[in-house]
Amino acid sequence: MKLFKVDENRFTHDYNQMLRIIILNSLGFFFLGFWLPIIARSNMGATAFQISLVVVTNVIGRMTSGFIIGFIVDRIKSRTSLVLIGSFGRAIAYFIIYAAFISNQILLLGIGHGTLGFMAGVFWIPFNILVAEKSNKDNRSQAYGKRDSINAIGQMIGAVFGFTLIMIASAYTNNPVIIYSAIPIYGISNLFAGILFYRKVDETVQFSSSPSDTSKNHQTDTKFFTSKSMIIGAFFLVSILFMGSINGSIARPFLNIYIIENIESNINLVLWAYLPAGLLATLLAPKLGAIVDKLPPLLGITITSSLGALMTFFLINSANIWLFSTFLLFDLAIGMSAGLIFANLMSRISTEHRGKIFGVGDFFAFLGSVIGPILGGIVWDLISPKFPFIISIFVELSLIPLYLAAVYLLLPHMAESYDIKKKNKILSEFEV
Repeated sequence: MKLFKVDENRFTHDYNQMLRIIILNSLGFFFLGFWLPIIARSNMGATAFQISLVVVTNVIGRMTSGFIIGFIVDRIKSRTSLVLIGSFGRAIAYFIIYAAFISNQILLLGIGHGTLGFMAGVFWIPFNILVAEKSNKDNRSQAYGKRDSINAIGQMIGAVFGFTLIMIASAYTNNPVIIYSAIPIYGISNLFAGILFYRKVDETVQFSSSPSDTSKNHQTDTKFFTSKSMIIGAFFLVSILFMGSINGSIARPFLNIYIIENIESNINLVLWAYLPAGLLATLLAPKLGAIVDKLPPLLGITITSSLGALMTFFLINSANIWLFSTFLLFDLAIGMSAGLIFANLMSRISTEHRGKIFGVGDFFAFLGSVIGPILGGIVWDLISPKFPFIISIFVELSLIPLYLAAVYLLLPHMAESYDIKKKNKILSEFEV
């Protein structure tokens, strides 16, 4: 089965094969993300603040490992070894979370979720570098979009399997060992995926650059820490990643709880409204990536930030579950487009220091994602369930000037430049 058409003008011949393996790594993402806050709330009696603490254990783990691995990955030869270690570690985390679900121990849930986050950093930093190395710089957003789309396919398969198993098991038993047995299966799939990735992916196969690009890359890398505008632009960039992550995570962990407590109490309807929005948005990622690849980054960032704030406003003023689901689909798709723009931007800054850039970027992004859920939980409990969403709207709009300043300062110093003339033809026909 060919999930994507092979195009060797954009990607290496083995790029799609590498992507297909991570379907097995992705099976538990949506299932766990949906059930973790609900189980913590209903079975463990957690408050919104306690749920936020469980959520941020994952983020703290990811932030810590991302920063460390970002420096390690630039110094070692085998990135597939790190992907293997990350896959094995995530498998162990799933087994810990399974034990927490069975025993209703919120502390154990936090430990398992934190371990999952730490090992996710070990996995994704080297994987994202491989994505950059196996794709044309002019199609980099599309490359990351294809990554997100294949991730969604894995989540969809895992969610259908997990939710079906819960429904069937719940009809015959109340035993949590059986009801949540999909979780250790997700762990086993990570073990298998890590071995398969290590054996099958050839990291020596990279997308070749033109000689002029190679020369420019070397010259830019040698001046990486000496350009004042580059340093100032990088400071703006990490500040944006930090504040943007606070904005993106302040309401997201409580989204399904907000739906259940304010719009629709029937959890089955909530599931069928919530699931399509998240998965369809991610499946659209390659198309979204192809579109934003053709936009000047300044224009793309302005459009996505403005529309993202508008969609959040519509979300909190929706009284119907299906209307909420529709706005959620657009909100997630817009947010994903903004993320692809930034992944593209960061991958171009330096080729020699790409691992460090991804690692430092992850550190500040996930540092913001630690503060966001805690802040969201506090204002939810003390003020109103709508307040995290209201804060998100104002923060997203306020970030636009910082986005523009960062991109303006960084563009002249990119190791892999943008073809601005080509991107200005934004009314031309989009091709996937």
